[in-house]
Order: sequence, then C-alpha cells, then structure tokens
Amino acid sequence: QHGMVGEGDAPAMVAAITAAGLPAVIRVRWNEPGLVGFALDMGAAAVIAPMVNSAAEAKALVKAAKYPPLGQRSWGGYAMVQTAGVSAAEYLRDANSHTLIFAMIETREALAALDEIAAVKGLDGLFVGPSDLTIALTDGGSLDRSGAATIAAMGRVAEVCKAQGLVAGAFAGTPDFCRAYAALGFRFMAGPTDTDLLNRGAEAFLKATAPN
Repeated sequence: QHGMVGEGDAPAMVAAITAAGLPAVIRVRWNEPGLVGFALDMGAAAVIAPMVNSAAEAKALVKAAKYPPLGQRSWGGYAMVQTAGVSAAEYLRDANSHTLIFAMIETREALAALDEIAAVKGLDGLFVGPSDLTIALTDGGSLDRSGAATIAAMGRVAEVCKAQGLVAGAFAGTPDFCRAYAALGFRFMAGPTDTDLLNRGAEAFLKATAPN
C-alpha cells in the first residue's frame, strides 16, 4: 500500500516468491475491485485491503476477491494458474479456499462496526494497521502504538476474530510488538520493512567493526 512497487514490478516479484516455495502476500493500495483482482490474478496467496470501515465495504471486498457463490471475482490473468501449478479447472475449484482475504481495521468507524465486518461471509481474517489506528484513536495526536487505547482495541479485534473463526493479523515491525500482539491472540504478523532490516544490519555491522 505504501511501498514503491508498481504494477510492472509486482508480477515478477510474486513469481519469484512463489518459485521459492513461499506464499506472496500483497497489501493493495485501496479496497478497489480492480486492484484486488489484479493482485490475485498475478498469483497472490493473500490480499490485504486497507481502510475497510463497514460491513458493506467488507462485502465489496469479498465480492471482488472470491468466485461464486461467495463473490463475483472476474476470471482471467492466467499467471495465477501457472503460479499455482494447476489446471484452470482446479484453480477455479480451490481458489476461494486457497487464497486469503484480509480486511484492515484501522479507524474508529471500523471498530464501531467490528462485529458486523467480522461476520461477513467470505472474509478470511482481519488485519490491524496499528499506526493508523493509533492516529485515529488519538485524533491525530500520537503514533505510539503501545498506547492503552490501541492495545485494548487490538485485543478486541483478536477476540472477535477468534469468535468468528478468522485469522487475526497486524503489522508488528519489531520483535517486541510481535511478542505483544501474539500475547493478544494475533497469529499473522508483518515483520520489519526491507529498509528497517537494511538499517539494522548496517548499524550492527558498524557497531561490530567500530574501534574499541
């Protein structure tokens, strides 16, 4: 969503990730049918859609991401079939259960509609954007994701996911947040960004080679 990867770069990246035996996860720029369909057509194993604030928006996401009878995803983009290594008929049969769809919870509106969003048939999980959620809960006053209000809201998301049989996900970024969110009941977490990993690796190298 916030990265600089464009539509021209993503298909080759997904193919490389899949060739390595790993699932490709794409957070699209917005909850828009064309973007969701494009991500799935190139072979994404999971798609995360930002700023889903109502049951109606969650239903629109499922409609774009799932084939009938759950949704109305358009057929096409044969890269997905090649990536899956199956026939077209096999992909159609299994796609709804083999591709995961996450709605992002990151606003006061989403929290108010949390039970209704989680009850939407066809969703596989909810994914919290803690930074945007913190900004929303503090009315733009903080980015401190460890705040009590943010942690409490995330705990509620995890509880609702458990009750509905959904996967609870979140952007963690650091080992401390990974541990904290796991304690809340989250099972799927994004780790550091590539730039964070590069910075930390460079810092560790410089520290290790600095003169005593």
